[in-house]
Amino acid sequence: MKAHALLLLAGLAGAASLSAHAQTMKPGLWEFKQTPQLDPAHQARMAEAQKAMDSMPPERRQMIEQMMAQRGVSVNMAGGAITIKTCITKEQAERNVAPVSQQGKCTQEVKRSGSVIQTHFVCTDPASEGDATVTLRGSEGFTNDVTIRRQAQGKTETTRVSGEGRWLGADCGSIQPLQAQPKP
Repeated sequence: MKAHALLLLAGLAGAASLSAHAQTMKPGLWEFKQTPQLDPAHQARMAEAQKAMDSMPPERRQMIEQMMAQRGVSVNMAGGAITIKTCITKEQAERNVAPVSQQGKCTQEVKRSGSVIQTHFVCTDPASEGDATVTLRGSEGFTNDVTIRRQAQGKTETTRVSGEGRWLGADCGSIQPLQAQPKP
């Protein structure tokens, strides 16, 4: 599940960081709701992870949620969707930088036509590559379709994710902007 989540987040970073050039993201609290199309085994693992989170003692769950919020992320995996709430600073918005931590190094080829942005990305650690189409809805939202491919046990695994991002407001509340994580 962790590797799948990291690949998903890398794909989201590639997709969400594309609100470039003519339009600028608004600073503040954003919600990315992504629905991966997973095979039954991965769906079961995602459901198990949600059940484990739901069955935690309230104080432990609150501690984990606070720790994640301090790092700039609030995650919910209910209903088969992954909902990430995060804070975009004014500087990130001006640079059109998605507030999602990437693992490894990624390169992107980007093509834009009006409000539609298409990208092909290649990442290392974990090794993956994929394609994303982002359709901007002004400075307060977008929809996306992402396909991520990676090798696992000699086979190519393909994950498809569809979703949306939307601006929730200028106040991020207790969610702090995502800080770059030091490389080990």
